[in-house]
Amino acid sequence: MRGLAMLTTALLLALGGASQAACRFDYGRLYFGFENPLKGEAESGKPCGFALSAALSAGGHGFRVAQPPQHGVAGIGDDSGMPVVGYRSAAGYRGPDEFVVNFTGGNARVHDLASGIHVYLDVK
Repeated sequence: MRGLAMLTTALLLALGGASQAACRFDYGRLYFGFENPLKGEAESGKPCGFALSAALSAGGHGFRVAQPPQHGVAGIGDDSGMPVVGYRSAAGYRGPDEFVVNFTGGNARVHDLASGIHVYLDVK
């Protein structure tokens, strides 16, 4: 089942503009039905984010922050129909932070499999 659920496309596309300048995320693979790790860096107190393009194109829906970060805020937005995860640390905070985004798969092969992205950040 894990092999069937694997996406071969990259998990993330960085956002352009100021958001991209304030954070950097590693590329990863998305496995529907699992919690997928994602590591990145963020600048303290500055908003940043990433698009969930691969998850959306594979039929993902129902995006939500299931576990909020301890040292900032995270949320789900929309950029021209593309779900976007945003994050901003508390002003002046430096150190590790993490949060979890959950969603459901929606295509014929992985219909309604609960999935997640566990985001690990190094806030600088």
